[in-house]
This record gives sequence, C-alpha cells and structure tokens, in this order.
Amino acid sequence: MRADANALLLQSVAQTVDALSFTQSHVIDEDFRAHSRATIDSVRSLQREQRGRIDNAYGPRPLSCNALAAQLAATYRGEAAALEMAKENRNSNNVNNNNNNNNVDPTVVVTGHMTHSQCQAFKKEMKQRIHEWERAFRDEHGVAVTAHDKAALRHVYELYKAAKNRLRDTESPRNGSSEQPVTDRDASQEQQYHPQQQQQQGRRGGGEQQQQQQPQQPLHGMYNGSTGDRRGEATSGGLQLNSFSANQHETGGSAGFTAPATVTSSANGVRPSSTSSSQTRGAPVSQMSNEDLATEKRYLKRILHHFESEFEQQNGHAPTKNDRRAFTREYTRYGELKNEIQRRSENMNVRGSNGNVGTSTAAVENGEQPTGDVAATATTTSISATTTPGMTTTTTTTTSTNGIGL
Repeated sequence: MRADANALLLQSVAQTVDALSFTQSHVIDEDFRAHSRATIDSVRSLQREQRGRIDNAYGPRPLSCNALAAQLAATYRGEAAALEMAKENRNSNNVNNNNNNNNVDPTVVVTGHMTHSQCQAFKKEMKQRIHEWERAFRDEHGVAVTAHDKAALRHVYELYKAAKNRLRDTESPRNGSSEQPVTDRDASQEQQYHPQQQQQQGRRGGGEQQQQQQPQQPLHGMYNGSTGDRRGEATSGGLQLNSFSANQHETGGSAGFTAPATVTSSANGVRPSSTSSSQTRGAPVSQMSNEDLATEKRYLKRILHHFESEFEQQNGHAPTKNDRRAFTREYTRYGELKNEIQRRSENMNVRGSNGNVGTSTAAVENGEQPTGDVAATATTTSISATTTPGMTTTTTTTTSTNGIGL
C-alpha cells in the first residue's frame, strides 16, 4: 500500500517536470493545440490570414446604396404618401379656387399627431438614415450625391423637410421674445450714419407733408423684405451693408424681414455683428407679391454669396455647416423664398394646363406679374419737390395688388 503511494507521487512529480519543460518550449493555443515557440508567430499570422479570407468570402457585407435607398423608401412609405396626398389636395383646391381656409397644411397632416420631442426623434432618425444612404452612395460611386440622384427619394426628402419645418414653427414663438423692434437708440445711430439725408429732409419743406403718407422706410442696418435691394460696401470694420436710398423711395411694401447691418471680418472668417441677433423674420412668403419675393431673394443671395466668397478668401476653403450657423436665419429665409417662388410657378403651370396662361419660375423670380386670369393691378404716384436751385427730388411710391388666386 505504501509502495503504491510512493509510485503515484513519483509519477505526479515526473508529469509536473515534463509539463514545466514542455511549457518552456511550446505554447497551447485557444484550440488546445501545442505549437513550438519558435514557429508560433508564423502560425498565428497564417491563422489571421485564413480567418480574413473566410470573412471576406462568407462574412457579413454592408448593404449597397440601392438596397439602402429601397429600405429608406419602404420605411417612410406611409408618411410620404400622406404628405403627397395632402399636397395634391391643396393644389386641387387652389386650381378650383376653393376657400383657402379649407386647405390643410401638409406638414400638419404628417406631424400633427406628434409631440415636440417625438417630432425631434423622428427628424433625427430620418437624418441618420439619409446620411447613411449618402455615405454608401459616395463610397460606392466615388462622388457625392447630386440633385439628380436624390430624385428617386424625393418624397423622403420632402418628408424630412416637413418635419424640420414643424420643429421650426413650434420653436419660433420661443425666439419671438428676443426679437425686438427698432428702438430710439437705433434711430440715433441711423442719424449718425446718414447726416446727408437729414439735411435733405430739412430742405424739402413743402414736400414733407406729402412724404409722410408713404410707408416708413427701414433704418440703417435693417432690411425691409419688400422695399428693395441693399448694397455691400467694404469698410475698415468689416462689410457695411448700406441701402439704396433711391430704390427705397421707388418701391413700397410692408416692413418685415431684417438682416444684419454689419458683417465683421475676423481671424476665423466672416461673421455677423451683434446687430444680427436682433433680426426678425419678414412677412409670410405666401402673403408677398412676386416682385417682393424676387427682390428679397436677390438681396439674400447677394449677402450669402459675399459671405461665402469672403470666408473662402480668408480661410482658403469653403465655409462648413458650422461656419454657416451665424447666417442660419438668412439661409432659412432664402430657402422659404425659393420654395414659394417654385410653388407659385407650379401652380401657374397647372392653371396653364387648364386653359389659362402659365408663369415660369424665371418670370416669378424676375418679379413679373402673370397675365390673363392671373392679373395684377399697380398704382404709381410720383411726387416732386424742389430742394435747391437746379435740383429736384422725385419720390415714387408703388403699390401692387397681385391677384394670384391662392
């Protein structure tokens, strides 16, 4: 009995010595296979290469851009169809000259049942899915997505825009408290910037009573969305936006949209001054005439183009999305004006197909008034007053009433 115990002990000691000796020269892998330490590096390299070939041949693969596009369209097919039907219903009511109060906003049809947080989550998810498809398209074709490529997902983009507009409309009352009208301090600044205008106003004399009947013109640094153009003038402190005095007297309109007075140059690029924080939105685009839409759109396009070119000259690259945040209101307003011009052009084309005269987008953008059933009336009043010998100031007030039939 004692001899058996000694034999077992000696056997255990021998196995332990063998194991220690073996581990000094060999390695046990995760498959419980023993490999010599001298060749373990090459063995592991071959194993990784073999696993890579297996994954490439039989492993999971990312979806193609076409598959992602089909998946994206299928995910939002119901909401996109509801939005399209609401738009068609509104257009048919406009063609039939129905009461506009019966028209339902397509945005409300799709997102009206959502709370603010639900609409935010819906918009965020759509944005992620759209960016995923655009990334896959860029990786597969080597070029960025163009407007022609987006045409297949037009309903998805329109749905995303509807959700974005819903959030913007619900958030606009919150920003309304910070939007203040022009104060007396702004008026005093206007007097400092335009001393010549004050002298001319003092010399007008008898014509002053007639001019009081005209709409009040916007002060310096404020842009009236329907009173004409603004011109950029380079100054030492940045880009000074001065108004055309003559154009302001030539064109009348309702006060509304305000733009930043000064665009200041800095080391990081072009950014608006503090006056841009007090800018307010203009009148609703649906209530503006074609001429006012075209005038304000041209002005905003000139501002944004100057900002982008100035930024690219100073920084050596085009402005990114973060760089454009200072001009978010201008970009948003420009998009509203552009969409309204496009919508009116489409409505006029629909009326033209029913036997009426249509209006192209170029005509609307040029401020041309439609003819035929879509007539417009205009009243022009000219006032002349003699200021100094040999100098006559002519003020023209134009009031346009557009029968657009919306």
